[in-house]
Amino acid sequence: MHDNQHEPIFFDSLESRTLLSAGHHGGGGHHVHIPQPVSTTIQADLDAIKADTTQLHTDEKALRPTLKADRTALRAAIAAVDVTALKATYKTDRAAAGDLLKADLDAIRADRKAHDTAKLATDTAKYKADRTASRATLKADLDAIQAKIDADPAVIAARAKLTTDSKPITDDLAKLKADRAKLIADIKAEKGTSSSTTA
Repeated sequence: MHDNQHEPIFFDSLESRTLLSAGHHGGGGHHVHIPQPVSTTIQADLDAIKADTTQLHTDEKALRPTLKADRTALRAAIAAVDVTALKATYKTDRAAAGDLLKADLDAIRADRKAHDTAKLATDTAKYKADRTASRATLKADLDAIQAKIDADPAVIAARAKLTTDSKPITDDLAKLKADRAKLIADIKAEKGTSSSTTA
């Protein structure tokens, strides 16, 4: 038995991005160390992951023009939704909140300067309440804008098309994730078996 039993195998650039760094497409960012010698089970896992990655890159390349067009269409559909009045409401509420909170802070500073602890406590509580209320109002304004966009038929259709056209890539990523999980599970199982045998 060689001393390098638990040293990682270094793959070509395609495999190393998928297996070792696992950062591409949210793979988790964990390093995978392949026990030596490589068993038939682990090799099958590695072959599956390499095939998954190749298929993913193939589909990404083939679908790139389509998905680019879909995203452009989605952005156009969103931009076409008339949210002028809702944005105006948000702008007005934001300005009002700014003025209100500024007045509250000015009062707090005056209280501190006057060493009026009782009024300071009251004004501080008012500031906190106004800040909470203002945040809720502005969130409601933004939610209203988003809701109108989400309900627009053209936006719904554009998002659906993007989702449908992206399905091969979504499926590729799901398979890659599952096969990578199987690799990690198989490595852990082999390490457990090896430890039991050694013990």
